[in-house]
Amino acid sequence: MRVLFPVAMICGLSLLAAGATAQDHHDHMQMMSKMATDSRIGVDMPPPMKAHMLTNMRGHQQAVADILAALAKSDGAGAAKIAETHLGMGSPGSAACKPNAKSGGLGEMPMMMASHMPEAMQGLGMAMHAQATKFAEEAAKLKQGGDPRPALAELSQVVQACNACHAAYRLQ
Repeated sequence: MRVLFPVAMICGLSLLAAGATAQDHHDHMQMMSKMATDSRIGVDMPPPMKAHMLTNMRGHQQAVADILAALAKSDGAGAAKIAETHLGMGSPGSAACKPNAKSGGLGEMPMMMASHMPEAMQGLGMAMHAQATKFAEEAAKLKQGGDPRPALAELSQVVQACNACHAAYRLQ
């Protein structure tokens, strides 16, 4: 009996390990299948440009979060300033979507990034930046206790422009 218990324990643990390994394999295969069906257009960028673009996009996400926080406090002016500074046509991130524009104090990175972005991707980026400026104009009209719905409708268009680009392209 003393010998059978450790043997039974080892067999049981082996079965648990085999089951866990099978689940891990299944999960891995599901992930690989999803990746294989990713039909977005891959955009190849050198690592420094890719890192820069990803940082810009995370900054865009943070700006939207900050805008929502400002709107929750009925601070239309604050939301407008965030939008124009971080997302709008005058924001640093918009420079990469304007390949022929002077990059000002941003150096050569925006022009180099634009040279790696498909024209349609640049167009989607410009649409987002233009929509952010339109949102900023609407948010600036929001007074304390006013109706935020017109501004929120414009902000929704900003997010939809982001989603359109992310649905069509992926960085490699």
